[in-house]
Amino acid sequence: MEYFVALNQVLVLFLLIGVGFFCRRAGILNENSVSSLSKFLLNICIPAMIIYSMQIPFSQSIAEKSGMLLVGAVLYYIIAFGVCWVTPYLLRCKREEFGVFRFMTMFSNSMFMGFPILSMLYGSEAIFYAAIFNIPFTLLTYSVGIWLLRSGKGGVSFSWKLLLNAAFLSTFVGIVFFVTSFSIPDPFYGALGLLSDVTTPLSLIVTGGFLASLETRAIFSNVRQYFAAGIRLLAIPALTFAVCSPFISDPLILGIAVVTAGMPAAVNTVILAEEHDARPDIAAQGVFISTLLCVVTLPMLAVFLG
Repeated sequence: MEYFVALNQVLVLFLLIGVGFFCRRAGILNENSVSSLSKFLLNICIPAMIIYSMQIPFSQSIAEKSGMLLVGAVLYYIIAFGVCWVTPYLLRCKREEFGVFRFMTMFSNSMFMGFPILSMLYGSEAIFYAAIFNIPFTLLTYSVGIWLLRSGKGGVSFSWKLLLNAAFLSTFVGIVFFVTSFSIPDPFYGALGLLSDVTTPLSLIVTGGFLASLETRAIFSNVRQYFAAGIRLLAIPALTFAVCSPFISDPLILGIAVVTAGMPAAVNTVILAEEHDARPDIAAQGVFISTLLCVVTLPMLAVFLG
């Protein structure tokens, strides 16, 4: 049962990528419109989704599980960072590709794809904990993630200016609202909800638009992408399970950590790679290939944890 639930969700997301691919090839979208949509997602939709997803009232009864989940998240990102740093060397990537391969390896599609799959596998209770697990993802994506994307450009340097972006700052707003149980009043809450709903399909459509600009042969001919997908979909969740299982006894919390670790490359890899001129073509290939292969790996992971 779990196999077909995960398979169905993956196919739905692939259809949305196909919509973007078709629109670009048919001339409905062009290079400028895809680029503009990327900026709209980064500065409006994704921040709205972050704040909206954290509108959950805090209670003492969930503190213990939340703390356990945050331990799992920390362990996962330590593992992912170590693996992602050596991945370009293992794959013998070109120097300008280091950043995008590191980003794809470290960050999974934990929100766009992770939330609906976790909800189907574990029920609505999983969404709250998935949102908690996603807090480090948001913090790291728009700080360490951008730093990683730039790591292939002649030396690694960090600037605090990288933190001054809408998605990162909105995370702090969301944390304050979560801790204080502040409820955003309507109609603002409703508007955030609608923007949040738009984010997933629009991100996938933009990904499809990027893919349509590539030669079809180029999408499948980059052998490095298959090895990178294997690391992303198999090696990292296996390591996460091995490291977290001695510390996390709750099957729901362990399942959320491992399933999230086994998601394909984050959709916003393409958007951020475009924003920071870090080979968005390679990013689009990686998202496509890893999402394609997760049709097999995610259902298997669900059966293993079940």
